[in-house]
Amino acid sequence: MYLAPVLFIFIPILASLVVYLFKNKFATYMLFVSQLALFIIFFLYLRALQTSPELSLIVFGGWDERFAISFFNDRLSLILIGLTIFIMTMVLLYTFKTNQKEINFLFFLMFLQGIFLGLLQTNDLFNLFVFVELMTVIVTILIAYKKTNHSFTAAIYYLLLNAVGAIFFLIGIILIYYVYGSINIQYLIQNMNLHSDENLIKLAFVLMMSGISIKAAFFPLFTWLPRAHSVAQTSISALLSGLIVKGALYMFIRIYLEMFSKANYNMSEFFFYLGAITAILGVVFALSQNNLKQILAYHTVSQIGIILMGLASASELSYIGGLMHIFNHAFFKSLLFLGVGLVIYGYQTKKVYAIRGVFKSMPWTSILLIIGMLSITGAPLFNGFISKTLIKYDFKDDFFKMALFTVVNIGTVTSFIKFSQILYGPKVAVLKQNNLTQLISMSLLGIGCIFIGIFYISIGQLVFNTDLSYVKIFDVRQWIEYFTYIFIGMIIYVYVVKKDFKPFKILRELSVTFENANYMFILYMVFISLLMFFR
Repeated sequence: MYLAPVLFIFIPILASLVVYLFKNKFATYMLFVSQLALFIIFFLYLRALQTSPELSLIVFGGWDERFAISFFNDRLSLILIGLTIFIMTMVLLYTFKTNQKEINFLFFLMFLQGIFLGLLQTNDLFNLFVFVELMTVIVTILIAYKKTNHSFTAAIYYLLLNAVGAIFFLIGIILIYYVYGSINIQYLIQNMNLHSDENLIKLAFVLMMSGISIKAAFFPLFTWLPRAHSVAQTSISALLSGLIVKGALYMFIRIYLEMFSKANYNMSEFFFYLGAITAILGVVFALSQNNLKQILAYHTVSQIGIILMGLASASELSYIGGLMHIFNHAFFKSLLFLGVGLVIYGYQTKKVYAIRGVFKSMPWTSILLIIGMLSITGAPLFNGFISKTLIKYDFKDDFFKMALFTVVNIGTVTSFIKFSQILYGPKVAVLKQNNLTQLISMSLLGIGCIFIGIFYISIGQLVFNTDLSYVKIFDVRQWIEYFTYIFIGMIIYVYVVKKDFKPFKILRELSVTFENANYMFILYMVFISLLMFFR
């Protein structure tokens, strides 16, 4: 099991090469063999770590670990490795029949998995940069895979904006290496306080966090995300939202919460309010949209903001809530995107007001969409409720912070009341793919949303090593609170959102050019710099 971390990377890459080289129907089934192998190795590796903790670190080449290429796995990376293998398997099940003959598509999809698993395990900053850039290039290809004008435009926008962030992230790495003589993450975690007061390290922090903020789609740098979602294949939209963005949040945890933890830069309040602004603006933009995929895309922005609010909190339970919301969001947002993909195919339109009667026309898909909607809005008995309850633990006695969090929750509920209108109406004739594996993958995601929402205490102990008994799913106050959100959301929908006032039309038509996105990035860096150097 010593080489298990290497196998996590090379098995999906080798599977992608087999598919690409042989280019036949039977070779494509190797993808499921590779996924099964990944599951088996993952569970064997977890078991081996219990008796041999030293297996968590692999140092290559016989060099001092401060300078060598190395992989390191802890609870954080293992959670995300398991999540990655599961979500990729669900996406593969969903898209396999549709894209079985698209050898290039399957090649890039599996190659992306190997690169992403490398990102989660690398223990040095430069290889982290390399994995991020490889991932960016492959995601760009997958966004543009439809080969339409819109997909090419969105892909180039994504590539260039993320490349700008990557350049500044790399400069930050260079500055750290210049001062510390090492880019080993575990070494820097232990020794960051030695030079953290130096201006070069403060500058490195600004540059690296700015680069991460683009990739994580924090305000105001999220403009690439809705563009990419609206034109990409449904399976890629599910991956972007459910998994790829989580890579940047993983980097945020590794770099800010761990590597710079001893630097005492006291940026928690900034990131909390950045998360709150991201969450609120994401909801506002989502409310203005009429495109189903755009609604979900902006809710990804909003949910990222909620996650950031949790990760930036001082309480361990709130941090676990943020981490768990990364996990939960992957389930319910992947489910929503995959379900919407079937609806769009069936009705041949993305317009929310042009689609009616989904519940009677596509009953099982509708049930799964309802599970996703209840999860994302934080209904008790569903996974979103658990992580949202934990996130607000740290600021439950702070009126202003709770007010911000409540606004986000009410906005989310209102948005999905609008979204749910597609379910109502008489049965209509729709196109159906008769693809059982699509329904299986969605059903497994839906079961996961419910399972986590009910058995969260056991999952908290097993996965997060945390007692989650603080959360009470049968607390009457929680149910009253949720139904109050629905009541307020209905009023807002009927009297504000449904009337589609001019501000909503302006937001819907708003398009940020690449030039303006760069200006916003510069202003973002300047603002963080002012906080770092002149407080």
